[in-house]
Amino acid sequence: MTGTEFLIASTIVSTIGQLKAGADAQTASNYNARLLQNQANAKRLTAAENAKRQARLGTKRMGTLRSIDPDKLDLLEDSAIEEELNVQTTIHSGEVDAIGDENSARLELRKGKNAMTSAMMGAAGSALMGGAVAKGV
Repeated sequence: MTGTEFLIASTIVSTIGQLKAGADAQTASNYNARLLQNQANAKRLTAAENAKRQARLGTKRMGTLRSIDPDKLDLLEDSAIEEELNVQTTIHSGEVDAIGDENSARLELRKGKNAMTSAMMGAAGSALMGGAVAKGV
């Protein structure tokens, strides 16, 4: 193998290696993004189920309060407001967590695209440099 052939082979290997590294980084980022999206969905479902449980407990407590003294409607009303606040807080907390995971997923996708773009630019630079050296420029 002559020096020029070796340089061309080396340039090709370097170019392919950079493209492969970029593709692998993008694949990993896409996988991480899918995991984060699934996690966000699970958090929403969990929050919704927890809110249902909270509402059922609130209904039970209301029944207990009503059976103790049905004339204390202001206590029942305050309790109902507090229970609804607990339900909404549970839903909101799950939504905030889910949004955080979705934002992280978008960041992962962006990182993957950037890795691929960087790899393509590096590969192009390697190819051009190898070509220039081979031509003796």
